[in-house]
Amino acid sequence: MWIETTLHSALGLILHHSEYVDPTLVDWIKDKIDQLTGVSATTIVVVLGAATLAFPIGLMALALRRARRGRGHKR
Repeated sequence: MWIETTLHSALGLILHHSEYVDPTLVDWIKDKIDQLTGVSATTIVVVLGAATLAFPIGLMALALRRARRGRGHKR
């Protein structure tokens, strides 16, 4: 119980808002991203999600390709 109280009071000193993020700053960042990219948030999420999935898939494909080439040269 005292840990929760201590943690809560320590966070109260750090945080200036009831949220963990400054809502004014988040709105400003969103506006700047929209101005720079000119696309919707959904498009950004889809592109970043596809890139996140493509990277490990590409690494696995390269590893399998290299493993198959290694097996062929050992004969």
